[in-house]
Amino acid sequence: MKRLRRVLRVFAVILLVLLAVALVVTGWWGSGHLVSPNRRPLQDYHREILAQPPEFGLKVEPFTAADQTPCLLVTGTREPGKAEKGRLLRGELQHRGVTVPPWGTQLGTIVMFYGHGGRKEDHLPICERFCAAGFRCLLLDIPGQGDHPATFGSFGLNESKLAGQVLAEATTRFKFPPSPALLFGISQGGAIALQAAACEPAKWTAVASVSTFASLDRPVFRSAEELLPHSLHFCCPVAAFSVGCGARLRAGFWPADVRPVAAAAKLHMPVMIAHGDHDPYIDIDQAKEIFAAVPDHRKQFRVVKGGDHNRVLSTGSLALYADLSQFFLKSLEPDPSPAAIERTE
Repeated sequence: MKRLRRVLRVFAVILLVLLAVALVVTGWWGSGHLVSPNRRPLQDYHREILAQPPEFGLKVEPFTAADQTPCLLVTGTREPGKAEKGRLLRGELQHRGVTVPPWGTQLGTIVMFYGHGGRKEDHLPICERFCAAGFRCLLLDIPGQGDHPATFGSFGLNESKLAGQVLAEATTRFKFPPSPALLFGISQGGAIALQAAACEPAKWTAVASVSTFASLDRPVFRSAEELLPHSLHFCCPVAAFSVGCGARLRAGFWPADVRPVAAAAKLHMPVMIAHGDHDPYIDIDQAKEIFAAVPDHRKQFRVVKGGDHNRVLSTGSLALYADLSQFFLKSLEPDPSPAAIERTE
């Protein structure tokens, strides 16, 4: 009996050691994917647009910022080609009674941030819509992703001033006014956009965020639940903590440090929050928390019916793009509220 107990103890110790090793490996691998995901190459649809941008109603001008951030300035053309997406968007806005500016008009600049594991060219189809609505678009790769030379990203903690820096360089290089300037982002990009707006509010007119988390530790925990079998879900808190330790060692931050909901509480500007109601990765309650935190009365909340995390834009499609474009156009108008008049005086 003593021998059996001894064997069982040894067996239990081995299991605990193996579990600890597995959690350490999981944390290190998970943190690597978090702060430096696999870099996606150019896709066929990227190449198609870049090969003949006028056919899509666009002019695309690449440049590299002083800190080596790769960028694209995308503007609309006065005489677009087929431009199917842009024409559909303009038609929907006109159907709503929105005054649409002539093709090629540049009423302001939208700085755009993509989702985790993406690259700046992912936003080219979105630019087709925004440029058709009268905006120029500024796309940039963020640290740890796309063609950016930096190894690790921080979900906006260190990138919050990047939008303003790149915008300032672009205005000098291409000789256009620095305002009005607006921010757009999806998922991770939405988190960066909200933090950028809160970091330098004087630079930004409005911000729109799609499918964004309230605090980064929550999707990290959700990822642990997806990675581990159901029988090991009791290990999720430890696994998530292990990923957090890895992020701290690699990139110098804890996931709980990234809190777009806290940034939202500082935004005294028009804010649009959109989220799919079938998002299994970032639940819609997080979007509601962000929206509730925004103090400005010009905020809007948009539920994308049937939208999950990865296909929320394609699910919302024409109506969602029209809502976003209409929101940006509306944000250019003066705020008629008594509070705004009092602040102006």
